Amino acid sequence: MVGTPSGLYYLFAILMLVVAAYATAFVVGSSLDHWTAGRDVEISHLAMGVAMAGMFVPAWSFGPNPFWVVVFSSMLIWFVVRAIRSIQAWGLHMPHTAVHAVMSLAMLLMYWFPRGTLSHSMSMTTAAGGARMDPGLAFLIAFVLFGSAVFTVASPNRGATHFGTHCADPVPVPVADGQHVDVTLVEAPLAPSGVLRAIAAPTLLDATHVVMSISMGLMLILMI
Repeated sequence: MVGTPSGLYYLFAILMLVVAAYATAFVVGSSLDHWTAGRDVEISHLAMGVAMAGMFVPAWSFGPNPFWVVVFSSMLIWFVVRAIRSIQAWGLHMPHTAVHAVMSLAMLLMYWFPRGTLSHSMSMTTAAGGARMDPGLAFLIAFVLFGSAVFTVASPNRGATHFGTHCADPVPVPVADGQHVDVTLVEAPLAPSGVLRAIAAPTLLDATHVVMSISMGLMLILMI
């Protein structure tokens, strides 16, 4: 256990606040432009960024732990429902909302099992008398988050973390093939305008997701 966060902890805390600031700008811009796609993702990034900054640097923590439990429980339910609805509508696929459901679950686990390397930054105690997070579960979730970061970097579809099939669900488009008309699912186009066009650059959207995924995965491992 470390009494004072190292420089690396401060670095990640600053990165989390940067992500939260960007998410705030996105939410404001999307509200001004009446653009709803991806807004729930950025709201989750805002909450996660603020909460995790306080985990890396205790002096920067904000709000009581029960408040964050309610916030991330609500987000978990929201993203699970959205993922299920997407699969029901478009068949078996991996909606990105499922990844954010995993991220919301990870945040809940950090508050339910605050024991470990960074437990000094969290005051919440568990009903199990300070039970520690299961290492296997923590590594599994961290692996999923790291994998999501790698997939995002490698994907040629920039901005898909916000405007792919998980947010702007695919729409059926009839494709004529001779006398046969097939129905193909394609992604709804990314077309923000006005203020949001400057904010919602695909590279920035992907960068915030990558930073959040890596930071959260690292936090899970540190808290084992």
